[in-house]
Amino acid sequence: MDRRTLLRSAAATAAGAPFASLALPADAHAADTYHVAVCEQAANEILIHPVNKPWTPANRIWRWSPPVAIDENGRNTWRHLSDIRFRDTSAFGWVALVAASEGKVGIVDMPNEDPAGALLWSARPYGKPHAIERIPGTGAVVTASSGRSDRVDWPGFLTVYGPTDVNDPGSLRRVQEIRFQGAHGLWYDGRHLWALGTWTLAKYRVAGDHLDTRLELVWQHSWSERPYNGHSLDTDYGNSAYLLITGGGIVQRVHKATGLIQEWNPTGVGVKSYARVASGNSFWVQASEQWWSKYVQFFDNAGNPSFRRHLEGYGREARFYKARVSSVAFA
Repeated sequence: MDRRTLLRSAAATAAGAPFASLALPADAHAADTYHVAVCEQAANEILIHPVNKPWTPANRIWRWSPPVAIDENGRNTWRHLSDIRFRDTSAFGWVALVAASEGKVGIVDMPNEDPAGALLWSARPYGKPHAIERIPGTGAVVTASSGRSDRVDWPGFLTVYGPTDVNDPGSLRRVQEIRFQGAHGLWYDGRHLWALGTWTLAKYRVAGDHLDTRLELVWQHSWSERPYNGHSLDTDYGNSAYLLITGGGIVQRVHKATGLIQEWNPTGVGVKSYARVASGNSFWVQASEQWWSKYVQFFDNAGNPSFRRHLEGYGREARFYKARVSSVAFA
């Protein structure tokens, strides 16, 4: 397989991420043919494997490790990869959006596995970045950071980057920061940007363009009695009218039009990410060690545990932090 050829996908969602073969039968994982991307923190790399094969180097679809970037305090700001997304661009085709909780975010040229050469753009929002999203058409990028930073004395914030040239990620500049406590999750649904944090789930309109790009609040839900500690935000590929959120020891589903928040099965404490595919099957990373797990747990469409995947033949135990749907293939 030539991993430096152009990235292709048999189908794409309206949100702009590559998901091939997601219209699947609802009765068995054996029929599922999607791929799974993981943030693996033991080796600090992004790995993509097929769901229906062992996760071995021979079965690996793609691998990327960030370059080392040492800050003024001697820390590698590309350490602890914390999230991964896939988006289509007019200038570069499919790209990966990556975040590292030690400080960095970036846009990665998917077919390229070279750490430095693959980076189309990177920035340091400060705080602890846990999510990144790109707005199609405008080329703007939004990041979510928890914790205070050397620059912003807020316990979490969203950072908006606007470009001077929509097709040149190198032209992105910081144009807006929004106080958002414990910001951890982001998702753009084709119309609105959603953000999730300690107390709040919010929906924003993306206004303006280029360096005038701004987020304008449309709606928000607040958990006022106790912190929700929102962690992961994703679409429901089984029903695009919904989003899936994790936090507060629970997995929930949100109706995008009404804001109604529903309980969901499976549910559990310490879920770092949860994803549901079109067949109704799903998977999560649940912190079984400290903040990571050695495996990804899969569920059938009734929410019952089905099987697990772990790294085989890599010579190490994994430290999975996030797992996302990623049905990509290299031509």
